[in-house]
Amino acid sequence: MTIPPDDYKVGYGRPPLETRWRKGESGNHRKKPRRQETIVEMLDRLLLSPVNITLNGETKRVPSLEAIISQLQVKEMSGSASASRILLKYRAFASQHAEKEFQLIFVDGQSTPAVSDVISGGDRG
Repeated sequence: MTIPPDDYKVGYGRPPLETRWRKGESGNHRKKPRRQETIVEMLDRLLLSPVNITLNGETKRVPSLEAIISQLQVKEMSGSASASRILLKYRAFASQHAEKEFQLIFVDGQSTPAVSDVISGGDRG
C-alpha cells in the first residue's frame, strides 16, 4: 500500500489507508456461500443461451436447443439413423410434456341439463 499524503486526514468516511480492503477483497469473509446450480438450472441456462447459426446463407441468433434440433433434422434428412432415433426421443418427450387441452363432453343423461345450467349460469324452472 502506498504512504498517504501528508494532507490526508482520517475521519468519517475516510478510514486509514492501511486498514482499507485490498482490491478484490470482500468485506464479508464469512458470507453465505453461493448456492450450487442444479442440473435442471444448468440445462435450462445452456439450452436457452443464444447461438449464431447460418441457414440458407442467413445468420440467425437462436436458442441452443433450436440449433441442435435443426442440425438433427438436417442429419436425419441425409439418412442418419442415429439422428432419427434422437429426434424420435425428443418428439416423444415433447408430446408427453405438452400442455394438455381440457375438453368437456356432455353425454345425454338425466343430469345433463342441470350441469349445463350450472356452467352457463342460467336458471331453469
